[in-house]
Amino acid sequence: MSRFLKKLTHKYEFLKLELEEVLEESEEYSLKWGQLFGKYFADKNSEFWLNEETGELRKDKPEEEEVKKKPPKPKKLRDLYKKLSKHTHPDKGGNEDDFDEVKKSYDKDDLINLISLAGRYGIDFEIEDEDQELIEKSCKNIEFKIKSTKETLSWAYFTGDRAKKKAVISMMEHQFNITVDPKDIPEELL
Repeated sequence: MSRFLKKLTHKYEFLKLELEEVLEESEEYSLKWGQLFGKYFADKNSEFWLNEETGELRKDKPEEEEVKKKPPKPKKLRDLYKKLSKHTHPDKGGNEDDFDEVKKSYDKDDLINLISLAGRYGIDFEIEDEDQELIEKSCKNIEFKIKSTKETLSWAYFTGDRAKKKAVISMMEHQFNITVDPKDIPEELL
């Protein structure tokens, strides 16, 4: 395995761990957020839509995405997917969890995770310079998920100082045209 690929593999594994931690924290913050401010969004006459990737709440229904024809998968990705599928398929004696991970990685064009799985199964695979872009895309996708999670109101509120928390409440009131009752605001912010 080349030095470059080893570096990217380590970076990828680190980012996966960081994303896992961020998502766990975010889930905790979302629960606390719901306890503090959930009642302001429980109006029976209105619906809110949650963007699961960014955590954004919207009053208006998101437009249905047009069905787009997906571009063909890169040949390297398809080839590695086929090799891994043969080794991980439960009917061929493989592990069902690994098989599911192979499928998800293929669907997301996550070449670096497929390479990591190939290493686990002892599958040789040649990486060329043109594969670098696809490998880096996997890391960038995780970085984007981390960044998006950290941009939610609940994250900003629970990781911010006093001024930031006040700003989040003000932004929420303005964005959703609501007024937060002072008794619902924690004492340290009053």
